[in-house]
Order: sequence, then C-alpha cells, then structure tokens
Amino acid sequence: MTGEAFIVAVPNVSALRALNYTPGIDKLRRPRGKLKPTRVGALAANIGGSFGSVFTRIDCETSLGVPLYSQTDTFAAEPEGRTIRRDAMPRPDQHRVHRWQILIAAAGQMAEGNLFGQSIIADARLTGGYCGPDTLALTFDPAGGDENLWTYAFLNTQLGLQAVRACAYGTSIPRLRPDLIADIPVPTAEPALRSRVCSAVRKAVEGRETYLREIKAARDVVERLPDMQKARAMCSRPGARSVWWEGALPTMTARSYAYAGEALSFLRGRWTARLRDAVAPTNVFRGGRITRVPCERPHGVDLYSQRDVFMIRPLPQRVVRPRGEDALLLPPTGALLMAGVGQVGPGMLFGRPELAEFFPPHAAITEVILRIVPRSEQRAALYAFLSTHVGQALVRSTAFGTSIPGIRQDLLLDLPIPSVSKRDTAAIETSLALATSARVSASAAEAEAIRIIEDEVLPAWLA
Repeated sequence: MTGEAFIVAVPNVSALRALNYTPGIDKLRRPRGKLKPTRVGALAANIGGSFGSVFTRIDCETSLGVPLYSQTDTFAAEPEGRTIRRDAMPRPDQHRVHRWQILIAAAGQMAEGNLFGQSIIADARLTGGYCGPDTLALTFDPAGGDENLWTYAFLNTQLGLQAVRACAYGTSIPRLRPDLIADIPVPTAEPALRSRVCSAVRKAVEGRETYLREIKAARDVVERLPDMQKARAMCSRPGARSVWWEGALPTMTARSYAYAGEALSFLRGRWTARLRDAVAPTNVFRGGRITRVPCERPHGVDLYSQRDVFMIRPLPQRVVRPRGEDALLLPPTGALLMAGVGQVGPGMLFGRPELAEFFPPHAAITEVILRIVPRSEQRAALYAFLSTHVGQALVRSTAFGTSIPGIRQDLLLDLPIPSVSKRDTAAIETSLALATSARVSASAAEAEAIRIIEDEVLPAWLA
C-alpha cells in the first residue's frame, strides 16, 4: 500500500484525521451540471438503530428467545446467530432487522478482506432477527424504494467503501461515526441508469430469498424422515450429556460419543449405510498448506478463507498463485466444502457443508476446508443430510483437539447416513438446482448493479 496526499476543499473540523478523507468523496460533493449529490442523511429515514447499544446477552432456548446476529452472521449465506432473551436488549425494537435495511459492519479492521465498512441489504434471510451493537442500520422510507437500492449499490462500490471507512474513529478497533455516515455524498444519475441499478438490486434480494427457501426445502425432505425426528430430539437437549456406549472405542475423546447425545448410537442401529458408502476414503481430504503473498489484479488468484466459503457475498484476498497441485488448491468439481476447523457450538461454522459450485473454478480455497467428493448420485441427499441439525451434531461429534478442534476423517467416514428414496432424492436435487441458480444469479445481479455505478456513473463525477 502506498501513501497519498491531496488537498481538501472544505475541511471538516469535527474529523481532522487524514483517515477521514478521500479525494474521490471530496469531488462527489460538487454538482455536475443539473445533477447534484444527495447526502445519506437526507436519503435515509433513520441511521444507527441498534448501533453502540451495549447489553448483556442472556442465552436461552430457541423457543424462548430471538436470534441475535453478529456482523459475520449478517453476511452469512444462512444466518444462524445465537438465541438470547429479547428483554436483554434495552430497546429491542431498534435491534430488529427489517427487509430492505442496509446493514453496515461498523466495527473492525480495514485491511483487504475484512468486513469493516462493508454493507449488506436485508432480505428474508435476516428479517425477524436482531442486530448487535456493531451493526449500523440504515432505514429508508419507503423501504425498498429507488433511493434505498441506489444508496446500497453505491456504498458497495470501491469508492463507497472508502467513504464509509473514512467515517471511522479509534485505533485498535475502529468504529463508525453515524454523523459522518450521514454526511456521505451519494451521486445521482439519469433515470434510465438508476432504473437499471435498482432492478438489479431487487433481483439480487429476491434471488437470495429464493436460495434460502429452496435450500430449506431440500433439507426438509430429509428432516421429515421418522428416524430424523427422533434423533433431533435426542441431540437437541441442552446442557452436559453422558451416554452409554457399547461399541468399539477408536478414540477416548468423550465428545466423539456424547456431543450428539443418544442420536449417534440410535442412528447407527437404525441405518446400515455409512458415509464411506457415499464417499471413497481418498475423496475426503484437506487442501495443501499455502503461502499468502498479496498482489493486485490482473495478477494472482482469489483466495477464499473458511469464513468466505459461507458468506453470501465473499470477500476473497488477492494473492500470488500458491505453488501446489490444483486438486489441493482449487474447489474440486462436484465437491462439498466443509469447515474443517473451529469451535464446537451453536452458530459456529465448524462442520458446516457448502456446495463447491458457488465458487469460481480457478479460485483458491483455504487449506483448512475439508473437501468431500461424494458419488454423484448421492451428492444431493448427502449435502441435505449433513446440513441438518442432526447431521451437524454427528459431524461435530468427530471433533478432536481443544482450542481449535478439527475433524477426524476416520470417524467422519464411519457416521451413519440415511437411505433416501429415488423420489426424495429427485425432490432434493430439484430444490438444490433452483437454489444454486438463484444464488448465482443474485450474485451476478448485485455485481452488475455495482459495476454500472463504477463504470457508467462515477467517471463523470470524478473527472
């Protein structure tokens, strides 16, 4: 990164740090003919919401509380969060997420690939959940109107991100100043351009909602199996667990047997199929260790971290292409990508599966991701099962280690899996195909909205 110097036409006396300026934003404040910029504060009906509201999180059972989304959760493909008591929040209504709100990651670090300053628009995946104090929400009236969608697309341009990060204060963990956010100038454009951008953002929101709906439909096919319903009750009981185990002991780690409660023993007795029947042992592997040397386009490759693999809009780092075999670096065709390390608990990524087709075939995937390449005819049903609550409990029962557990592949391959009928398999495959198409189309639509502003709107303003 190189330093830069520039002249500011009108210094802001309430923000005299160099960090709080960027030359592009200073240019946006000037009218361009008949077009005049509008401040975020004039467009949004409310700025802040739950931002900065400190409270004690009181965890409780799902049926008794509400989901609290961290910054990472708001950007997740399938937000989960942690369940807390609603009355633990001083002003819960201000924390509640509404469709079309723009949610900004308002605390963190500024390096490439970090969430700080990034924006996501709330769709049905997030609606009904609650944001923590590190998320700054922009609410518009009317919600989902052109001003709402246009502002979102602009804030996701490179210049928009710089403008948001220029509103930071603090050193170790910078945070955003709502008053400076309100002062960000938003460029305007001809109605035809605005219409194209807003239509693309709407398509992205609707596509992501379709994605989640179809993913859940695929999962529900497996969840409806009678044995799955009994097993879910067994592995959903809160608190410490102890189980009576009568089988062999390939490991002395109690968690490998007790984490899933009686579900592991119950399903081993009910189902004869094992994961190794759907996946050859040689088709379960982690990537090779790689060196991360930053670079800029067009050089290098995008490197997806474990967090990126499970984000609705990943933020990969650009690095020099690591040396090594493509099979250990690139996402294998037809693979399931599983979070191979992490913490064992609700809302954690550890053990979650994802479909490889959501990532470019020439992108690099971090070595901690477990690559699972199942037989093609069993892939859809296996993904649906492993992503259920029961499947996650079984996978996490294979953990070893303490601070940062990993997955024991021999125990993973020995997990019981259900036999799914051809009819149910076809239903799962149909839903996954619709989900995949919707998510890919949504990502393309959002990228197009951002591109239009960067390539067809901003050049005239920055000239």
